[in-house]
Amino acid sequence: MRDKIILIFIILIGIAIIFSVQFALPTLFSADGYLHIRMAKFLRQYGPYYNFRWARFSIFATNFADKDFLYHVLLVPFSFSPNIFWAAKLSAAICASALYMLFWIVLKRYCKIKAIIPLFLLAFLGSAPFLQALSQPRNMVLIIGLTLVFVHSLIQKRAYYLFAISVLYGLSHVSSPYLLLFVLMAELVRFINEKVFWWRSLVATGIGVLLAFLTHPHFPNNFLVFYLNGIQVPIFALKWGLELGAEFFPLNTRDLVLGYPFILLAVILLLAMGLSRARQISIATKIWFCIAGFFFIFSFFSQRYLIHAYPLILIAWASYISDWWQVQVLPTNLKNNPLFISLIVLVMAAVFLPIGIHTYKDLRQRLQSELIYNQHYERIGKWMSEHIPPGEVIFHTNWSDSQYFIGLNPQDDYMVTLDPIYMYYWSPAIYNMYRQIAFGNNAEPYTLLKKVFGVRYGYAGKNYFSGFIQQVKSDSRFEILVEDALGIIFRLR
Repeated sequence: MRDKIILIFIILIGIAIIFSVQFALPTLFSADGYLHIRMAKFLRQYGPYYNFRWARFSIFATNFADKDFLYHVLLVPFSFSPNIFWAAKLSAAICASALYMLFWIVLKRYCKIKAIIPLFLLAFLGSAPFLQALSQPRNMVLIIGLTLVFVHSLIQKRAYYLFAISVLYGLSHVSSPYLLLFVLMAELVRFINEKVFWWRSLVATGIGVLLAFLTHPHFPNNFLVFYLNGIQVPIFALKWGLELGAEFFPLNTRDLVLGYPFILLAVILLLAMGLSRARQISIATKIWFCIAGFFFIFSFFSQRYLIHAYPLILIAWASYISDWWQVQVLPTNLKNNPLFISLIVLVMAAVFLPIGIHTYKDLRQRLQSELIYNQHYERIGKWMSEHIPPGEVIFHTNWSDSQYFIGLNPQDDYMVTLDPIYMYYWSPAIYNMYRQIAFGNNAEPYTLLKKVFGVRYGYAGKNYFSGFIQQVKSDSRFEILVEDALGIIFRLR
């Protein structure tokens, strides 16, 4: 009874933390949430078939495919709110809480030591960058949840579940073909250990992924989007060529250790337990480690994979401890002694305390940064909607600025959104010209903006584009309409 009370208390605390982090800010987290909730409203207003004119200089304007279609469908009820951005915050908190509960449901299937389950639930909340990612109204949370259920279904050999999840995943994100890779990894582990390759998992997943592609409302454009976002972007993340977002670059060692301390702790304990004499690891644990390891290895190239890896690593760790505990050579009376188990739990809790304090401090700094930038963009977006005529094409120096502006000021159009690959593929020459102007590397930005891009208004952020801003300020053909510490709005006379 005491264990159940502690478990319920931890679950309620976890949900309370998720909601309190979300509503600690009046703004949304990051840029993409502004776009996603607006796209949900577009879906309600125009239906699934429309060209995305808001990204004027990209394939979206003519060959649009919604790579987050099912997520936007789920957001549609929130788009009825008078304040869609507050509703987006609520949706993010609900999705993160649902993932937290799903993590617990899967965790208890693979962790047989009930006393440490609450500690792993706390570890789920013990990473500031992970909490920050959970707070963003993005499809990532849904995809992590589907991945957890998919891996569990692989282990349990449930073909119908694999098929259904593959369809849902395929309608939710362009990365669904990677599920086939996960199946091959899991079945290879099964074959090595049991000399059995369960082909039904591969068939069920393959049919599900193909069906999702063929039934997507934007077929066949979704194949092009998969090629660009699912293949080309990871390739560009490994080499220079496109100005990708910060999440596509790796963390340094310090940020990895401090941002995800439980990953380091897991590695240390796993090595220590692996050196013990009694080792018999279940196939389930090996499959969890194999798929978690896939994400972890790729996190050395792109930090976004760490967010996907984190819940899988925790479940793999818990499953390993459970296997180790059942076969480890310890006196039976000691293994079943409540005082001994309580002592282990207390030691682990003592380790958790400094991690929790650091996570809280790190998160506060991240919240402050989110607040400063997003309040700036909200002020800029509101000014645009009130002072710039509808139907204008607005230049923006950073390709990700449009995520904010499409959400906040949908009456005007922008250059490109979600990823620069969509402009680069549409026209490499136009993309290169766009970046030359943005970084102040073109001697005649006024002429190109007016004649090539046909814009009369623009926005430039001060963080990376000071060269262009100096050109604007020194050229009388430009007029600065609004300026603050982070950026300017200008007009071409």
